[in-house]
Amino acid sequence: MAEQKVSRKALKTKKQIGTVLAELLQEKELRDITVHEIAEKADVSRTTVYNYYLDVYDIYEQLENTVLTELGLLITEHGVKTTFEVYPVVFGYIKDNREVFKMVFGPKGPASLYMKILNMVEGLNRAIWSESFGVDMNDERVVCAIRYHSNGTMAIVGNWVMTDFAQSQDSVIQMLAGLDRSTQAYLASLLG
Repeated sequence: MAEQKVSRKALKTKKQIGTVLAELLQEKELRDITVHEIAEKADVSRTTVYNYYLDVYDIYEQLENTVLTELGLLITEHGVKTTFEVYPVVFGYIKDNREVFKMVFGPKGPASLYMKILNMVEGLNRAIWSESFGVDMNDERVVCAIRYHSNGTMAIVGNWVMTDFAQSQDSVIQMLAGLDRSTQAYLASLLG
């Protein structure tokens, strides 16, 4: 029983440290952030930070891995889903981790996490549309359409995050649904 409490406390502390790093990455480059700064803002000692991480880059790497793992699990939890099943779940996760995603879409955050999420979105779109349409994933037109759609999805979600969720989640999903329909129509025309 005591192990679970320690583990929960450790998870909470690590999440706080990661959130503080994400907040700082909205203001400055990763190379300009110190462990001292993170510890102070997270209201923990530097020793606590070093109990979990080697340095600032390790904090970022673990944060990145956590986000990618959690998103991947949400997306694939019950097999490949349609985008309409995925959007609400993913959007809830984004809202719950708003500081991290402000970092992802902000101008100062490292591009690596953005690109990895973009690749995940592209992979999901490939899986959904190859199943739905049986399109040839080696066809350059299909590859370009999926990349176009994936980048458009990221731009819409990025705008939603960076405007502090000013639009309702439903209106963003409707925008994305329009983009989905356009891309699906194009893919269907390739088969025609």
